[in-house]
Amino acid sequence: MASKIVAALNTELPELTLITPSDSTFEATRACFIKKDSEVPAAIARPQNAQQVQALVQHCIKNGVDFVVRSGGHDCAGRSQIAGALSIDMRDIKHVNISADEKTATVGGGILFRDLVAVLDARGLVTPVGTVASVGYVGWATLGGYGPFSTSHGLGVDQIVGAKLVNAKGELVEADAELLQGIRGGGGIFGVITELTIKVYPLKELFTTLLIYDSSDLKTAWTNYAEGYEKLIAAEPLPRALQLQPFGIELPGLGKVLAIGATWADADQEEGKKWFSKIAALGTCIMNNPEPKSVSAFTAFNETLVVYGSYGRAYTLNLDKYTKKSAEVLAKYTELIPGGGIAVSVHSLRAPAASKESVFGSRVDHLMIELVAMTGVQDLEAKGAEWSRNLVDDLKAADPENVLDSSYVSLLADEDSDFKAIYGAHYDKLVELKKKYDPDNVFKYAVPRLSI
Repeated sequence: MASKIVAALNTELPELTLITPSDSTFEATRACFIKKDSEVPAAIARPQNAQQVQALVQHCIKNGVDFVVRSGGHDCAGRSQIAGALSIDMRDIKHVNISADEKTATVGGGILFRDLVAVLDARGLVTPVGTVASVGYVGWATLGGYGPFSTSHGLGVDQIVGAKLVNAKGELVEADAELLQGIRGGGGIFGVITELTIKVYPLKELFTTLLIYDSSDLKTAWTNYAEGYEKLIAAEPLPRALQLQPFGIELPGLGKVLAIGATWADADQEEGKKWFSKIAALGTCIMNNPEPKSVSAFTAFNETLVVYGSYGRAYTLNLDKYTKKSAEVLAKYTELIPGGGIAVSVHSLRAPAASKESVFGSRVDHLMIELVAMTGVQDLEAKGAEWSRNLVDDLKAADPENVLDSSYVSLLADEDSDFKAIYGAHYDKLVELKKKYDPDNVFKYAVPRLSI
């Protein structure tokens, strides 16, 4: 079957870059963040423009060829890898064109954070991105998009003002308002996104610090932080420029600690330094190293902290707020981290803008708990999964009223995705749009994998 797919593509699309299992670059090209040795594609197509994407989709529809779309390849359950399918690898479509008024940019459907922020940095501009340079922008932004700009400038979905895609008929179209609503939260389930138009903002750099608390008693460290944080936000609103990402993590020379990755997305860095100090005072802080960083440098540094080609997957759930009970569970599982880079990370969304122009579900203040059960150590894969599932179960048991129905679809696997809960009031609209724009489920491997 694979040889037939390759032969047909070579005949019909001779100008297409096609990489087959016999090519020396095949393994390096198919490598994704999550390593799945058994999910070997029949071939990898590397389209160079939207017209080649269109031709590929038309070919697959006409000939009944299974295909999956890859942008960055960072899906946290490895869903951009399908055994025997044609992989449409978008990473060569990575243009960035900034508008004359420097308020928007059009970006290619395969662009990675590192390429996007490099262009914006050079112009003194930013757009919300996540933290790791090798992540694909389109997948991240269209399914939600948490990161250091979530509160200051909004989620990734809130930056999208236009989109071009190849639809289920193989047509290259510009998304209208209705289809844009679905793309903002529904990702690539309506077609292969070849280009997005997104908002950009003037800002030269981020101001960042890593806070590490004395963690000789993790229960005290976590509960002091949680209770202190809730008291702080009750007394005065946190500036929108401030984003906090606590970690339960194992660090060389320090062991298992509570650390906070803090960022300030505003030009007034002295004010940012004051707020870093306020957060440092929520425990016995043994490290606080504020420094300005370009977004390029910030994402490149974070790239060094992850293993590309990891075993395992992510897990997640949303909490309403920090409580003593939730802090005690987080402390317990920080102590129980099995090693290999496995960690717990807490993202936050504060004062999110209400939006009827997207289907993203979690439009309330909340904490998004990310369980990083991905590791370069294969022998720890099962232990990481057990650790994560037990942590989720313990949070639900210890603090049930604090657990929200919604959760982040990007960090769930298909088997634990309750789409009605994830999308909430927008679920029916999402299903309606899927039935309208892709009734035959041509894009069946895109996330979320709806049953229609």
